[in-house]
Amino acid sequence: MAEKTKVVLTDAAMMRAMAHPLRMRIVGSLRLDGPATSAILARRLSTDSGQTSHHLRLLARHGFVAEAPELGRGAHGRERWWKAAHATTLFAGDDAEDLAAVNRAQRAVYDQMIDQFHAEAAHQRWSPAWQDAAASSDYLVRTTPEGLKRLQARILEAIREADHPGPGAETVVVVQHTYPRRTQP
Repeated sequence: MAEKTKVVLTDAAMMRAMAHPLRMRIVGSLRLDGPATSAILARRLSTDSGQTSHHLRLLARHGFVAEAPELGRGAHGRERWWKAAHATTLFAGDDAEDLAAVNRAQRAVYDQMIDQFHAEAAHQRWSPAWQDAAASSDYLVRTTPEGLKRLQARILEAIREADHPGPGAETVVVVQHTYPRRTQP
C-alpha cells in the first residue's frame, strides 16, 4: 500500500518523469495490483524487465516508487521489490508544455485500459451486467470557472459515495476531463 495518500506535482522535472505512458502504467500497476519486481511488472505490462528496471530506477529517483525490501525473497533476499509511494498523483504545474505532455501520456494509458476492457468483454471475461454498466460519454455545459470547480467537487463526492468494496465489487477507473472550449466559427 502507498505510504502517502497523494502527491501534487508542480515541479517540472517530476512532471517530465511521469510524462511517459510506461512509467504511468508501472505506478498504476503497483497501486492497483500491488508490489512487484521488475520481472513481475514486465509480465503484467507486456514489456521486458530491462525496460521496467530502467523506469523503476527513474521513478524511484523522483519519489514515485519505493523499494519494498520486506518482500525480498530468493537467495539472500536478492529480488528487488517495489511499491507505489503514493495512492494518487495530481498534476498542477504552471508549465503548459509539461502539463500537455503528462496529459498525452495519461490519455495513452486510459485508451489502453479502455481497449483492454473491450477486448476482455469480447471474450466474455466480463459479465453482461458489467458490460452494460461500463460507459464513455461526454456532456457540454455552460459555466464559469467557479461553477466548473463546484462541478468537479460534486463529481469527486459522487465518486467517493460510489466506492463500495465488497462481494461482486471490481476496481473501476473513472477518468474525468473538464476543459473549456470555445465554439469554432
